[in-house]
Amino acid sequence: MDTTMTNQSAPPRILVLETSSRTGSVGLAAGPEFLCVEHFAHSMRHAVELMPAARRLCQDLGWPPDTIQQIHLSVGPGSFTGLRIAISVARAMAQAIGCKIVAVSTVDVLAQNAPEHVQNLVVALDAKRGQIFGARYVRQGSGMVRTAGPALVDPAEFVHQTPSPLAVLGEGVDYHRAALEAGATPAGYVELERRLWTPQAAAVHALAWAQAQRGEFADPGTLLPVYIRLAEAEEVWNRKHGVVSAPV
Repeated sequence: MDTTMTNQSAPPRILVLETSSRTGSVGLAAGPEFLCVEHFAHSMRHAVELMPAARRLCQDLGWPPDTIQQIHLSVGPGSFTGLRIAISVARAMAQAIGCKIVAVSTVDVLAQNAPEHVQNLVVALDAKRGQIFGARYVRQGSGMVRTAGPALVDPAEFVHQTPSPLAVLGEGVDYHRAALEAGATPAGYVELERRLWTPQAAAVHALAWAQAQRGEFADPGTLLPVYIRLAEAEEVWNRKHGVVSAPV
């Protein structure tokens, strides 16, 4: 192990994972300072790209993998496969080298993308079947505070219950644009630009670092993705076999 990390005054070395969206990313941080990030080159290839990206970043900084002290990651809702991969990596590393895990909500990560002028925000992720995984936020000071969700909701009804002026972001916008617009007050609805729809590793770290300072670490033995609803294939299997179950 790198002996430089025995100095208790040194900031912890942190691996940051964001795999809840179609295009994931991996970053490194030292304490509160976010140092670097690598975005995956291809959509929905988290299993192929996550570990090589993490190795490259660690090599660039000269960090042996066993000197990672914390893992910060988003846990959903989002890509079923991406979330499972990141959480499996985090749990395995926690068991192997004893690093701590901080888990943050993907909708909270996305809310960090809202520009400063946004007062009321809805994060919309596609849940298929005419529904979204929605979360509602209001600006308080310099940050966005969640007031509802994440929940499986009707998009028109959810935005209709949100005060104006309203801004919306998230991958669900493309799939539910008509319903979102129909539910909102026409003069008070703004669709934020597409570059803000993707959760960022830097925002994962910012939220997770604050939690770490409060001692809010996840239990590796019980950490699971936040799905809200089971995958469609699992729901079909459960119905066929008469299984009654609920997602995390």
